[in-house]
Amino acid sequence: MIRALLIATVCSALVPLLGGCETLAPRADAGTGGDSPDGGSTIRPRYEDYIRGDRFPKLVLEIDSVPGLEPRPSSTTGVIDAIDALVSKPGGISPATSPLSSAGADHAWTFAELQQLATSTFDLAAPSDTIKMHVLFVDGHSADDTQNGKILGLAWAHTHLVVFKQTIESSCRTGVPSVLAEQVCADAEQGVWTHEIGHILGLVDNGLPMVIPHSDPAHGAHDLSNSCVMFWAYDTGSVLDEIRSRVIGGSASQLDFDAECRNDVAAVRDR
Repeated sequence: MIRALLIATVCSALVPLLGGCETLAPRADAGTGGDSPDGGSTIRPRYEDYIRGDRFPKLVLEIDSVPGLEPRPSSTTGVIDAIDALVSKPGGISPATSPLSSAGADHAWTFAELQQLATSTFDLAAPSDTIKMHVLFVDGHSADDTQNGKILGLAWAHTHLVVFKQTIESSCRTGVPSVLAEQVCADAEQGVWTHEIGHILGLVDNGLPMVIPHSDPAHGAHDLSNSCVMFWAYDTGSVLDEIRSRVIGGSASQLDFDAECRNDVAAVRDR
């Protein structure tokens, strides 16, 4: 299924993320046994291969981005730190970057186009001890944007995620003093990316079982707590409102996983 982040609206058919909607589809090869050529196993859910370190002790973030729209170094570091605090990857987590061709600032991406792009660019050779996660930073915007809501990110198939960086940058500087604007934009970029990774890891109740119930029944695959980066409202413009409020108030501004999400991951990681 596809999960996405929206600004200012909640998706209906799709489940909204930090700015869009995602519905995570099962892998076609799940349960067939053996190893997948994209650096994963087919004997258990892919999110388990991301979380556990027994079959794949190394994780590579294959980051494909349009020149000029690359993730900030601080975002890459922050996301890797967030993943490292959750999963078991004794061999380490590392980024591998490649350029993407521009589709144009005005291009409206359909999901079919994004799926085709992801399939054609998820091509980094992975050693046998390494699993990959695919990250796309594209120009343009989602074809599903409306006047009431814009998609910031998408994740699907427990493998791929897309960040619409142009959309984030066009919104993150509004309503904040110029001296603080860069921090808001950086935190929003990292927050969107982190949220989408949460869905790839199976959060919340998105494949990964919950230790105790904490999903929001009204907003599938999201957390009930507004202290968690997986909170449903952070799929909307509320994520930017929350970060602006934290930055202006001088408090810790970066959104993170809460204890319940960490416990869900740990139950699989440590068994």
